[in-house]
Amino acid sequence: MELAAEFGHCFRDLGRSAQATERGAGSIFGDGLNNRSDFFATMVQAEAYINQGEATRGYEIAMSALRLGEGLKSARCVQYVREFQDRVTDSMKRAAEFRDFAEQARGFRLWRQVGAPS
Repeated sequence: MELAAEFGHCFRDLGRSAQATERGAGSIFGDGLNNRSDFFATMVQAEAYINQGEATRGYEIAMSALRLGEGLKSARCVQYVREFQDRVTDSMKRAAEFRDFAEQARGFRLWRQVGAPS
């Protein structure tokens, strides 16, 4: 599963969002023992969906990641949230679905820590 997560990261970095979502899904443990790894893999998936133009799905997945990240304290976690926010375009931010997502996301420490857009 760790290798699948690395492939997901690589595909995201290469701008190959479809492959990132495919590989990333197979790298999430979901057992509560690997929250840090699950957080990173989930944020990669959320960002990949945003890149594919599937904002609603990306927001849903990002919300799951933010829940996972509540107990995590790391600069890398903050960086992943920042990178996700950077992928949200200005036109996406004007949409009601983003405003709803951002309102919920403000309830999570990592989102606030980044200085989240509204």
